[in-house]
Amino acid sequence: MPNSLSYGASFPYATWGSTFNEVVNITALEKIFICHAQIADLEKVAFELSQTVVDHNWILDLDHRARRAYETTALKTAKKLVEVFKVTTFDNRVTSEFGELMVSMGASKALEIVFQHRCIPLAELWKPNLSQNEGFDFHTVCPSEIINFGEAKFSSTASPYGGNSGDSSGAGGQADGFIGASKHLMDNVHLGSLAGEKAALNLDNDQYGVVLAFSINASNPLLVLKNALEQAQTYENLKGAKNIYIVGVSHESDGN
Repeated sequence: MPNSLSYGASFPYATWGSTFNEVVNITALEKIFICHAQIADLEKVAFELSQTVVDHNWILDLDHRARRAYETTALKTAKKLVEVFKVTTFDNRVTSEFGELMVSMGASKALEIVFQHRCIPLAELWKPNLSQNEGFDFHTVCPSEIINFGEAKFSSTASPYGGNSGDSSGAGGQADGFIGASKHLMDNVHLGSLAGEKAALNLDNDQYGVVLAFSINASNPLLVLKNALEQAQTYENLKGAKNIYIVGVSHESDGN
């Protein structure tokens, strides 16, 4: 097991009021990658998240059939999400609903900035029953055209990275349970259009990644990430993933 982690490259991102940091794993576990999103300005983040969900250019890029399938769900859900973001914009506070969106979309952005992933629109925009715990929260595509399935967990007091398989309280346990239940394969009917055919074919051949994203509430974020790394290696269902990404998301009021 690793005995220490350290920060590597740092990427300040002014429009998000955030800094995205690569975290170096000295044991060089080839399939596990770590980063940390530090959010200093909640108002800026709320604004950027709002802009992201109302940007429907991704729908315009789809073929006619897919565009008709997604546009109603996307427009309806985007309107609901913008109302969630407004609470934080006006009150500068993190509700539980905003917190999970912040972790999902902050983690996606971190993977884009640090590891050059391509972000797929938030799953809630094209899976209308997501709030009923239907499956993964967000997805990215890495440069090798592998789809990564992200599970996001937020807590105002804890750092919910772990849990037992299928445990909905932690990102790792929830993701392990979802992979065991083949919920990643259920998304492939959508991902052929959203991620591209090459990435979807890789998923057909069981080439996929998993993202464990969670809020960090701790004075030593690297220790939390180290613990998350160690626990991630214990999940049996995640051992079949080509890559595992661990993303911690913290904001200024956490005291980090």
